[in-house]
Order: sequence, then C-alpha cells, then structure tokens
Amino acid sequence: MSKAIVSRAKATNSAIALEDLTGIRERVNQQPRSKAERRRANSWAFYQLRQFLEYKALRAGVALILVPPAYTSQTCHRCLHVHPDPTQSYRSGKQFKCGHCGWEGDADWNGANMIAKLGAVVNQPRGPWLACQLQGYRKPAPYCEAVRAG
Repeated sequence: MSKAIVSRAKATNSAIALEDLTGIRERVNQQPRSKAERRRANSWAFYQLRQFLEYKALRAGVALILVPPAYTSQTCHRCLHVHPDPTQSYRSGKQFKCGHCGWEGDADWNGANMIAKLGAVVNQPRGPWLACQLQGYRKPAPYCEAVRAG
C-alpha cells in the first residue's frame, strides 16, 4: 500500500499528507471500552504505515507532511466551519452535515479532505495560516498574527 501511495504521489508531483496519530492508542484506551474494542484499537498499524511511507517518500523525493489531528474530522472541508458549541459536532457517526454551508456527506471523506487541505497549506511560503485558524492547534500568537497580516 505504501509503495502505491508514494508512486502515485511521485507520478502526480504531489505531496503526501498524513494525520499525525502519535499517541492515539493511549487517547483511545483512556475512554471506557470493551476488551474487544481495545484489542481492535491496539491492532491499528498507523505507525508502521507511517514508517513505510516516510522512508519510501524520502527515497522517491516526495514530501510527507504530518497534519495535527485537532478538529480534522469536525471541520467542514468546504467552508472550514467548526460547530460553535465545543460539546457538539456536525459529525454523527459516518455522516457529516455542516450547519453553516449545508454540505452533507461521508464523515471520513470530509476528514480526508481536511487533511489534504491542511497538508497543502503547510508548504505555503507564508506558513500554515489555515492551521492557525483551527481551534485546538495553536501556534504562538505572534506567528499566526504575522501570517494573517502578511
């Protein structure tokens, strides 16, 4: 799988954006879960896939960008809106319905598009202004202010 991803990125002169899932097992296992759910969560091979992608992308000269996971699945990829109430979400299981622009669709597809958008802006000359806008991912205030003013 990693070989196919890197080959396609190289052929299309694209970068690869991944959600930085460092520590996901610890976060997921803090919540009350059944033994079967914990076993399923601990069998995820995110880190192994990331390692394979890192060395193959480096060898192929393809950029690999790690995107912070904060709000990627709760932000509308079309209008970049996050539900104003932090205890609420526009995501409901596998469905996503934005209360701001009205876009509806698969929640995972929406999240993947957000990761792609965030990955694209990381390489912008002025820096990742979009990432500064997402709550939960804070660069130091002067950085975001400088990016916004520039």
